[in-house]
Formats: sequence, C-alpha cells, structure tokens
Amino acid sequence: MKLIVGLGNPGAKYGKNRHNLGFMVVDLFVKNFGLSWRYSPDWIAFYAKDKNVYLKPSTFMNKSGVSIAALANFYNIDSKDILIIYDEVDLPLGKIRLAFNGLSAGHHGIDSIIECLGGVEFARLRVGIGRPEKSEKGYTKEVSDYVLEDFNKEEEKRLPGLIKNCEEAINSYISDGIEATMNKFN
Repeated sequence: MKLIVGLGNPGAKYGKNRHNLGFMVVDLFVKNFGLSWRYSPDWIAFYAKDKNVYLKPSTFMNKSGVSIAALANFYNIDSKDILIIYDEVDLPLGKIRLAFNGLSAGHHGIDSIIECLGGVEFARLRVGIGRPEKSEKGYTKEVSDYVLEDFNKEEEKRLPGLIKNCEEAINSYISDGIEATMNKFN
C-alpha cells in the first residue's frame, strides 16, 4: 500500500493559491479514479482509498506531518511508501522533479513531515511554480506572499498540462516505484 499526499492549505481562501498545487494534483488524480474524499477527524485530513490511500491534510501546511504520520501509523505504511506532492519555487512553472529523501530546502510542510515521520526517507514530487519576478533591487515580492497568491491567467492556462504530467508520474510511482519514475521523469 502506498500513501499519496498532496500538500496545501485548507479553506476556499487558499484554493487557487500556488501553495495549493499539491491539493490540485491529488484532487484531479482522485477524481479521475472515480474516488471521493472523506473527512477523518482522527487524521485531521481528507482521504480517499482504493488499494492505496490518498491524503489532503486539513491542517495548515506547516503542520502537514501530523496528519500524514497519523494515517501512516493507522495503516502501517512505511515512510518509504509515501509520496508527497508539493509546490516548488526553485523550479520554473511546468517542471517537475522526483526525489527520494533529502532536506526540506526551507519548505515548512516538508519540515513538518520530516519531524513527524522521524526521518527523510520518503518520496517527493516537486512541482514547479517559479519565483516572483525580479527587479533591479531583487524580487518584486516576498516568496511567502508569492506562494499564497492565486495563479495568474497565463499560469492557469498551463495548469492542465502540468497536472496531467504529475498524474502520469504518480501512476508510474505506484506501478514502478520511485527509482524508475525518477529515471523516466527527471
């Protein structure tokens, strides 16, 4: 059994934010498999299940690990069988990168997961959202503000193709494992 997790922030206010790209990816993945989300107060998360479990923590991003660890413990899922999908400012919009283990690179959701799982041995699907525009004086806005903004119209046009690519990577991860998926998509 694999655990596939999309990261984001709960609530309509954040629904179309760049930081919620992980939610957007798993939402479409679950929908395309004919599954539906259910809420668990024990896991503080929305989940769907077939032979694998799909999760959207309903905590804020920086507490995502609490939900993930609770569900992984309930189903006895080893951290090596967990894939976390999240936004990445260090990749241009449209790029994806898969990795297994490593540090958080300052992503607070990943920090929480590392802390709650007690290690870094889980797979990651980093989905590029790019950085704010640059000016002569540096970035035009703080990264923390940028990730909490909605995608602009031009970016929205690119989301279906990006999410489809992520869906293919998730399917590959489930069927072939992380190493083969990294070789195929990185």
